[in-house]
Amino acid sequence: MDNIRNAHLDDAGKIRELLEQLGYLHTVEFIRTKLACLLGDNSYRVFVYEIDEIVVSFITLHFSVQIAYEGEFTTIGFFVVDENVRSKGVGKAMEEYCTNLAKQRGCALMELYSNEKRVDAHRFYERQGYQSYKRYFMKML
Repeated sequence: MDNIRNAHLDDAGKIRELLEQLGYLHTVEFIRTKLACLLGDNSYRVFVYEIDEIVVSFITLHFSVQIAYEGEFTTIGFFVVDENVRSKGVGKAMEEYCTNLAKQRGCALMELYSNEKRVDAHRFYERQGYQSYKRYFMKML
């Protein structure tokens, strides 16, 4: 049975495996520590998607107040669908679930950053109604 639910600390191992598919190599303890921070902060939400009680996807959301917009912004931090179940509706279900949550909160928009090399992800986001903005700046500290 398919299920979207709030993430728990016990999901850290599977989340680590999913992040590894994107090239992020961390220990389970590192992910558990980060997950604990996210779960303990009311401005973040972390959801997982299960098929037959196995986590196959996760998404992190951050809700923030923006001074020039009436509603909050929802930022997708990380969104991974296991490569073995991609193109089977999991990502669409997760994104729509989060979009509905953002609408319920009165958010003005959802945003995300997706690395240039993730072409398949870009097509997915465009099908979900996202528009690409070409300039993204970051400064490593």
